[in-house]
Amino acid sequence: LLTSLLPWGKISDSTGHKKIFITMGNFTSGIFFLLIGMTVSPMIILFYRSMQGLFSSMSTPAASALIVEISNNSTGLYFGIFNSFSEFGYTVGSLTGSLVVLFFHNDPRYIFLISTFLFLLSAIISQSIIKEKRSKIDRRKIPFPTFRHEGKPGRFPLNIKDAINIWRTNRNVMLASLAVFFTMTASGEVYSILPVYFSNKFSSEWVGFLYGVESISIVIFMPVFGILADKLKAKYIMAAGIFGYIITFILYSNINSPQLMILAEIISGFKWSAFIVAASTYVARVAPKEQEARAQGILNMAQNMGWVLGPLITIPVILNYSFNFNFYFSFIFVIIGLSISIILKNEK
Repeated sequence: LLTSLLPWGKISDSTGHKKIFITMGNFTSGIFFLLIGMTVSPMIILFYRSMQGLFSSMSTPAASALIVEISNNSTGLYFGIFNSFSEFGYTVGSLTGSLVVLFFHNDPRYIFLISTFLFLLSAIISQSIIKEKRSKIDRRKIPFPTFRHEGKPGRFPLNIKDAINIWRTNRNVMLASLAVFFTMTASGEVYSILPVYFSNKFSSEWVGFLYGVESISIVIFMPVFGILADKLKAKYIMAAGIFGYIITFILYSNINSPQLMILAEIISGFKWSAFIVAASTYVARVAPKEQEARAQGILNMAQNMGWVLGPLITIPVILNYSFNFNFYFSFIFVIIGLSISIILKNEK
């Protein structure tokens, strides 16, 4: 996923087409979920997951660029709506998955079958309903076998020069992605172990409920911050969202009642909504013209790299110290991200 976001974004920008990448990303995700559900070998599952990440990532930067294309002067609102539906899907999916496993007597294969159906359905919907500005497409640049070029797919190498070029030509994309990287490192450091922390501190029954509260909070606040990002400077909302991580982690560390922890989860959804909507809106406004998908791809890469690094940091911290120390240790990365977001240039 990390290595393929940028090249897919580049191809989407160069061809001008977006919905085909969204469609194929959803379609391939469904196919690989079907294959995973039919497999028992860990090594084969690992291979399928790698391929799923490679091909499903074609939809991420294309979807962000499509939002920029159709939103006109309401980019923040559109990102807010998009992310709200995404989070609502995660919420419904988590609940549905639990019910499916319970109904089918802990047989997870049915989850993969249902996921395959939903991904294929979303591919049909995106291809048949989504409208985009038409532009001539050079099919030799599409890195997926078509009937016209069957057996001769285009190349899709990771071109680090593209990322470096965008960074050099647009300092604000670079700084925004760095702010996201450091903030998501703190996020990965905390949220990778949060279910264990909740389970130990309260009970396992509270874990799903508290995560559900956070998801509902995100669904509610995403459109709100989308509107605010359109009316105000997105960088300030982004900084406020990053500061919200400090408040949230302090509450996680000090609250000893599961009922009061509901408040912390509401604030957690609040700060995530502000942060992610504002970051996407900011990059959409400062990205070079016709490089929007690549810029969003860089932002998504920074986000995922932070989530990779964070859990690697938290393991030695918890083993040598404690859960509470891990919360406060993450402040180092939050403060770095906050400092970078403050010095961002105001977008137009």
